Amino acid sequence: MAAMEVDTPAAIGVGGGGADGTAPEATAAVPEEWTGPKSTSSAMPDHSSPSVPCLRAKVHQILSAAECQMIPLSALRFRPVEADDHKEMVALHTEWFPVTYDEGFYTKCLNGEIFTIAATYTASGGAHGSSASSSASPSAGSGEAEEHLLGLITMSTSCDFHGDDIGHVLGADCDALCRSPPGSIAMPCGRLAYILTLGVTDGFRRRGLAKELLKRSVMHVHRNMLHVDAIYLHVVSYNEPAIHLYESSRFMQINKFVAFYQLHGKPYDSLLYAYYLHEGRPPWKLRIKNMLSAGREWVVSAWCSMWGAEQQKQLAEPAEP
Repeated sequence: MAAMEVDTPAAIGVGGGGADGTAPEATAAVPEEWTGPKSTSSAMPDHSSPSVPCLRAKVHQILSAAECQMIPLSALRFRPVEADDHKEMVALHTEWFPVTYDEGFYTKCLNGEIFTIAATYTASGGAHGSSASSSASPSAGSGEAEEHLLGLITMSTSCDFHGDDIGHVLGADCDALCRSPPGSIAMPCGRLAYILTLGVTDGFRRRGLAKELLKRSVMHVHRNMLHVDAIYLHVVSYNEPAIHLYESSRFMQINKFVAFYQLHGKPYDSLLYAYYLHEGRPPWKLRIKNMLSAGREWVVSAWCSMWGAEQQKQLAEPAEP
């Protein structure tokens, strides 16, 4: 989600589905015993809905949004998620997205099958946080350094995720593009990198953290996944901050799917975005459509310029006596 920071899940903000490539299920209503501030994630379709979760991640008990505002991006560390991040990762995904992810998704993130980048901040105990947050954390005030998750992005090149979309993005199917030829000993290489989830905590929205996570993921693919022709994602049509983020990062809208999602009991459209790199190109049909559109825009622009010049010329000519 980048002029405003984003929370975009596989099926809401970005990419596609559960760990097996299926669409995630919509989140059920929040239990009544959950109290406290509600999620303000732009991935939520209706912030007044009882299905909007409370903020349950540990980071909110330690660092307030105001305190996060005082932390510069240069102070953050970027690394893959680790085993100790599991509980916090689940809590953050629950409050960022109106869908649930099964344990298989988190397992693949933690064992490296799904590529991840976590943005973290390490604070000395008592360096930040109110007295309430200090009592919530055993290490607060003890002088121990404690690392907190502030943002996450997940991405996969598995054909399980992009099998249904590769035709829209590259113009052919996985059997033609990703599978190894018969008799080859080479492992199959997915030609698409699919962004599954992207989210940041409240205190780091509108500050460029989501864009930094996206940029680092694109750079990783550019340098280390030379077989990948495009990075792509789905974004729900109402998530304007996410749409702005991807378009400002040179992602191209490829398609629109009507009533693609069912969120909180209502249908929502999906927009498919792709970023091409290496030798990747959009399908010919899309390229021709874009060329025709660009041609029409040039003709209109040229006509307006000529008409404007003629009008200025007439205005500049002296009136006849």
